[in-house]
Amino acid sequence: MDWDERGILDNNVSFLLWIRKYDKAREEQLTDWVSTFHSDHLPCELATHKIDDSRGAYNINCKVAFTNGEKWMVRFPMVGKVMAADEKVEIEVAAMKLIRQQTNIPIPDIKAWGLAVDNPLGIGPFIITQFIEGVSVDNILQNTDARMMKEDVSEDVVETIFRQTINFQFQLQQLKFPRIGSLTSTSTSGEPGFSAAIHSRPLTQKAHDLKKLGGVDVLGPRDKTYSSTTEYFHHIIDQDLRHLHCQLNSVDDADDARDKFIYWNVMKALIARHVLPNRDNAPFSFMCDDFQPANMIVNNEQELKIVAVIDWEWSYAAPVQLVHSTPSWLLIESPNTWPSVDERLTRFDRYLELYTKILKEEEQKCLDDVSEDDRPSSLLRECQKQGRQWFHFILLRGFNGPTCVPFTKLREETADWDELVSAVPEEEIKAFVQKKVADLQTYETQFAETQERYEVALEGESEDRLAFIEENIRRIGIDKERHHWQSWECFNQ
Repeated sequence: MDWDERGILDNNVSFLLWIRKYDKAREEQLTDWVSTFHSDHLPCELATHKIDDSRGAYNINCKVAFTNGEKWMVRFPMVGKVMAADEKVEIEVAAMKLIRQQTNIPIPDIKAWGLAVDNPLGIGPFIITQFIEGVSVDNILQNTDARMMKEDVSEDVVETIFRQTINFQFQLQQLKFPRIGSLTSTSTSGEPGFSAAIHSRPLTQKAHDLKKLGGVDVLGPRDKTYSSTTEYFHHIIDQDLRHLHCQLNSVDDADDARDKFIYWNVMKALIARHVLPNRDNAPFSFMCDDFQPANMIVNNEQELKIVAVIDWEWSYAAPVQLVHSTPSWLLIESPNTWPSVDERLTRFDRYLELYTKILKEEEQKCLDDVSEDDRPSSLLRECQKQGRQWFHFILLRGFNGPTCVPFTKLREETADWDELVSAVPEEEIKAFVQKKVADLQTYETQFAETQERYEVALEGESEDRLAFIEENIRRIGIDKERHHWQSWECFNQ
C-alpha cells in the first residue's frame, strides 16, 4: 500500500525547518545546556561533526564529551519523522526505567530527559543517556545496501546474538501488567503480581506510522487502554479499516480496492479463532515493536557480548500471544515488506528453526520451574498454528496489501478463506470501490498541486516553507494536530 505523498512532502518541509534550528542550537547552545545536567556541572564539547550525528528513522543523536572523559548521547525526535514526540519520549523513558529496575538487561543510564516545554533550545523533547562504547550489531549482521541479513554471516555469530536476545526476552516476558497500554511517567507499582499501572493508549509503531506516512490518525484517545486481547485485536483491525477508508490513495485502482476491502473484513472475521482462549485476559506482557538485535551493541566482533540494548520507543503492555509469536526480525527486515514469496522466506524459516532450537535450550537452563504450557516454546508453537503467526505479522505492521507475504501465507493456511470472502456483502464492496475510485482521482489532483507548491517552498526561505505548511492545512486538510503533536509552537519561538 502506498504512502500519502502529500503528507510526505509536508513532513519533508517540517523536517527542513526543524533541522535548521537543530543545527543552530547544536553549534551555539547545546553543550552549555547539557553541562547543566552533569552532577558537577562539568563543561563538555561536541564529540563528532554534525554530519556524523547518528540519524535513524525517528531520532537524531549527538555525542558530547566531558572534561573528565565521560561521554553522553543527546537524543531528539526529529520533526517530520515523529508525530507524537512528547508522548513517545515519555513512554520510552518510563519503559527504560522499569527495565533497569526489574531486569539485568544492559541499557544506557538516563542522565536527563524532558518534554518540549522543558527544552530551552526550542528543538523539542529529549533523552540524554550515557554513551556506550562498542559495535552495533546491525554492522555485523546487516547488508550495507539493504535491511537484510548478510548471506555470508556465520551461523555461530547469529546463534551467539540470538541466544543473548532470547535471554533478554525471557526477562521482559516476566513483566506483567493488568491492562494493554503504555507506561507513562505517572505509572506506579500496580497490585500484587503486576509491574506497574498502565494509564495511556498503546503508542505502537504501526499506529504512529499510519499517521506519519498515511496521514490518518488512528491512535484514539490518549487515556484509552484495553482489558482483553479480543478487544485489542478489534481495535487494531479497526485502525486498518479506518486507514483504508480515509487515506485517499490507500488503493491503486478498482480491483485493488475490492481486494483490500475483502481482505480486511476477512481479518475482522478471523479474530475469534486466532485469540488463544486461555490468553485473552490479564496478565499482559511487555512488548517493544523495535526490540531486535539491530538495536543492540556488542563489546567487540570477537566476543559478541551485548553491552547495550537501545531504542525502547514503541514499548507497551501487549497480549501474551503477540509477545511470544514468531519474531519478525529474524532476517532483520520484516516479511511484511516483501512484495512476494521468494527465497527470503526459505532463509527466514531456516533462522526460525535456529531460533526455536535456542529457545528450547535456554528454557531448560532458565525456566525449569515454568509449566510446559507456559513455556515460550509452547506459546510459539501455538502461534504457528492455522496461520496465526501471519495474522500477528499483519496486526503488528502497517501498509499491508493483499499480495504481501503475510497475507499470502495467511490465505494459504486458512482452509475456509474462500467461504469467508463470500460472506463479505457485495453491496458493501461495490460502495467502497466506488468511493475509493473517486478518492484516488481527488488525490491525484491534490498531489500534483501540492508538489508544485513544494518545489516553490524548497527554493524559498523559511517563511515560504511555513506558508506551505499552512496551505496544506487549508487546502488538503492536513490535521493541525499533526503539528501540535510535534510541539510546533515551541519551534516558532
